[in-house]
Amino acid sequence: MKNAYVTSDHHGDNGTVREGMILGDMTQKRFDELEKLGLVREATAAEVEKGYEPKIDNDPTKAEGQKQAEAPANKKAATPANKAA
Repeated sequence: MKNAYVTSDHHGDNGTVREGMILGDMTQKRFDELEKLGLVREATAAEVEKGYEPKIDNDPTKAEGQKQAEAPANKKAATPANKAA
């Protein structure tokens, strides 16, 4: 069994994997097939210990340095009219 480091995003038999993911306990045959395609390489012990840390991009709709909207003064929800019913 091998631990594989994903070198390229791809959709495989067991779902979609992202670059940087660690696929654990992979059979030698399956590892060799994916390695031939250039999709994985053998993961180092440090990579296995660290695990997968996805890259999170900033929200492109917010310009850098743009201020957040002010919080509303009245945060309490309106009292329902039929509460006594």
